[in-house]
Amino acid sequence: MANPRAKVLGMAFAMLALASGVMIVEEGMVGANTWALLALSGVFAAAAVMAFIQNDEEMAHPGGDVNQSIHEQNTEAQTLPDPAEAGFDVPVV
Repeated sequence: MANPRAKVLGMAFAMLALASGVMIVEEGMVGANTWALLALSGVFAAAAVMAFIQNDEEMAHPGGDVNQSIHEQNTEAQTLPDPAEAGFDVPVV
């Protein structure tokens, strides 16, 4: 089955574009409401294109298939050095 999100967004774009076209024909000019519908249809068109291009494989975590347990942890590398030994000034209160 294809991406249903892309289909729904595409249909929303088509309906908004059709509604703005009908408003242009009825009013004989492009009014503020027509511009609003045209702007919304552009947003839905961009969302439909992004949803169409997006693959489910890209959404999967690349390390999700790895089932390795960590047996030992290197905590020595994770500790912070003592400021006096590292050359930092120790404030005197």
